[in-house]
Amino acid sequence: MEECEGAEARSDPARHFREIESVAENPDAEPVTSCAAAKPAIIVYGKRVGTTLTVCTDNNCPVHDPRAAARLAQDPAPTMAPAPEQETEEEAEERKQNYEQQQREYAEMQERRAEERRQEEERREQEYEAEQARREKLRQTRKATFVRILANAPDSFSAAQVRMLLRALVNLDPYTFADDVAEEIAGGDENDKRTAEEVLLAAIDGLGDEKLTGFALRLALTSHVALPREGEVDYLAEAEAVFPQPQPKKASSKKAGKPTPTKANKTAAKKKHAA
Repeated sequence: MEECEGAEARSDPARHFREIESVAENPDAEPVTSCAAAKPAIIVYGKRVGTTLTVCTDNNCPVHDPRAAARLAQDPAPTMAPAPEQETEEEAEERKQNYEQQQREYAEMQERRAEERRQEEERREQEYEAEQARREKLRQTRKATFVRILANAPDSFSAAQVRMLLRALVNLDPYTFADDVAEEIAGGDENDKRTAEEVLLAAIDGLGDEKLTGFALRLALTSHVALPREGEVDYLAEAEAVFPQPQPKKASSKKAGKPTPTKANKTAAKKKHAA
């Protein structure tokens, strides 16, 4: 989070706006500092839906972006040199022309730098979108792996499978894992007022014996379906290793044809021929 004096500022590389609304709960907060890019906005999604605020839509605003303000301080706009005590009209005109030339060069330089920043921001946004697409593809793959493991859960576990199950259970967040599983089972039904524990117990009571191992895997792995953070153990990958995808049955290589004659059939055929 970036901050500016007397206001709260948030920057989002995907949406290109920065919140500059003063904190309403703080009576000592200073008024919002305005700029040319300040616009009113309303939140339409999330916890603060319906909230009206003011946003700055300029990623390089010198008022609300500390980096832009620092760049401006390091490279300020040119100013006209003060007139000497005795100055002829020609000297005054020359001083004015020098100032105008400096302004033009400064404006051209600012335009070049702005274009370079725009290209850099565009490159970063493309990288951001590509990374989001990559992560979404990974999430879908992990979800499919999770569903496949549950669908093919064996009736009993091997020692390696039990060990994986216990490792995944030990590393669950005790405060949230029941909620995660219950939410998946209930399907996000807002009218379901049962606690997470009640949802899970009801699900267990309604299971057939052949589905108990699959439910145990659901308890252990639901919270591990999300992409692991850097340095975290990937327990879904461990589960995938010990619960391999079942191989399709191979088709019979024998070609359909006439039945192979047995010894008894051959004897009967000879007697019939002799008769």
